[in-house]
Order: sequence, then structure tokens, then C-alpha cells
Amino acid sequence: MRNLYRRVITVGRDYPAGLEYVRTRAKAEIAKRKDITDEVELKRAVNYGRYLVKEMIGVIQLKKYRSIKSRYREPEPEKVASSKAAKEPEATA
Repeated sequence: MRNLYRRVITVGRDYPAGLEYVRTRAKAEIAKRKDITDEVELKRAVNYGRYLVKEMIGVIQLKKYRSIKSRYREPEPEKVASSKAAKEPEATA
């Protein structure tokens, strides 16, 4: 359980909602399942925690991908035409 909590906190550092949000949610989930004594149920809870860590990693990767894509995206055609017109001085003949 400690190892799973460590993983959640480590992954939560980059989570879009912030580390404090992840920490409070993780503590609440662990507290909700603190009385589990059945081995099968315990394994199921740990596997669910591992699944959530993988989902968090997916969200983080998506956030990073979108931010990189927005930085290097090609400008839209309307913006290109208006920026060229602004750069070229008009001929007054």
C-alpha cells in the first residue's frame, strides 16, 4: 500500500489538478478501504489503485501533448493573410 501511495504522489506532481488535489483524493480512497481484511478484496483494491495511476499518467501525457501541439501549430489561413497585410506597407501612388 505504501508503494502504491508513493506512486500516486509521484505521478500527482504533474497532474493538471495539482498535487494537493491528488493527495486528498488518495487519502480519502485509502481511508475508505482501510477495513478490508479479505485477501481477494485487498488485491482488487490495489489493482484498482494501479489502474488509477495509469489513468493519471494518460491524462498527464494528453495535457503535455496538447500544450506542445498548441505551441507548434500552423497558424490559421485568415490570420496569415491579415498578418501579411499588416507587414506589407500599402503603395500610395
